[in-house]
Amino acid sequence: MSKCPDARDCLRDLVVPAMEDVVDKANFTLSFIGSNCLVSSYSKIPSRELVESCALEHGLSFDELNGCISEEGKGLDLLEQSVERSQAAGVTKSCTVRVDNKMWCIRDGGEWKDCEHGSDVQSLVKEVKKLYNR
Repeated sequence: MSKCPDARDCLRDLVVPAMEDVVDKANFTLSFIGSNCLVSSYSKIPSRELVESCALEHGLSFDELNGCISEEGKGLDLLEQSVERSQAAGVTKSCTVRVDNKMWCIRDGGEWKDCEHGSDVQSLVKEVKKLYNR
């Protein structure tokens, strides 16, 4: 997360506090957009060489990353599904908050953008409760 301050801020300041209030009313799913190296070489995600290259590009330890993803290949499958979910939704910015399968708000470059209904916890909670009660 340290490489993604927008995602960190979004989770800390909006998503997690909202989850605490409406966790029983919504299915919260965290998806990764994939770094440029993953997106540009998407079909090669299972490739060790690609993972090593991306780890190096982002200053990550391949051994630690490999330990996380190696358990019967589950980690790579989850990453692939996550990137596919983001691509199918047209998400390109971290952090994009989607509600009811629609873009709700984006945190980009340290600023909230395209937040028609607000960018605060109370607004997100209100929106989830409204949809839950319809």
